[in-house]
Amino acid sequence: MRIALLSLLLLPSIASAKPKPKSEPAPAPAPVVEAPPPAPVEAPPAEEAAPAPAARVNNVSLKVTVTTADGTSKTIAVTGLERSEDFHADTGWTSSPDSLKITLEVGSTEKEVNWSDVKSITITPGKMPDDVDCSYISDFNPFMYECSIRTTTTAVLKDGSKGAVNTRNKWRLTTEDGTAAEFYLFKHTARMQGEPTEDDQIEDPGMYTRVQQSIREALKTTFVKSVTVQ
Repeated sequence: MRIALLSLLLLPSIASAKPKPKSEPAPAPAPVVEAPPPAPVEAPPAEEAAPAPAARVNNVSLKVTVTTADGTSKTIAVTGLERSEDFHADTGWTSSPDSLKITLEVGSTEKEVNWSDVKSITITPGKMPDDVDCSYISDFNPFMYECSIRTTTTAVLKDGSKGAVNTRNKWRLTTEDGTAAEFYLFKHTARMQGEPTEDDQIEDPGMYTRVQQSIREALKTTFVKSVTVQ
């Protein structure tokens, strides 16, 4: 009887006891996200080396007096003599000895002389605008416009002979300190490039007026009218 009563007394306790809930596993740690590697820092571009200056031509020893239209005369000690590769030096300059001769028309014949053979050169311009020829060059964009005034150019040589100069190329005379004088002996030419437009390949007749005006100004100022070689 006591055993049965004891069982009855324990039964509510057993009945009221509940199983403990199973503990949930701890959440897995969040994956570690590695920071992206820093972007590589680009090194600043290396500065391009400046092109080496062109070697100065030193091929003559002449004392030359250049007189311009405004009456200015300047005597220079020329150490470098060059002639343009083409008429206007678009393709550069040459100091090749064979290119540095002046072509003279003497009567019905031609002869080439050195600058050291020359005593004087006189350049007389024609009239504006009758003796002016103009054209444009489509190799440039915009077009290049040029006008040339015809000249009568006479050279007197040190041996007393003389002839008409017909070398159209441009000449460059350089002194020891690098100062250069550039001029034409035959057919003084002025050039000017057109203004950029929507269609740069259309001829602009107004440019010829501007180029001719620059020639008119040069004929009063910088136009070389005589060269004397001592």
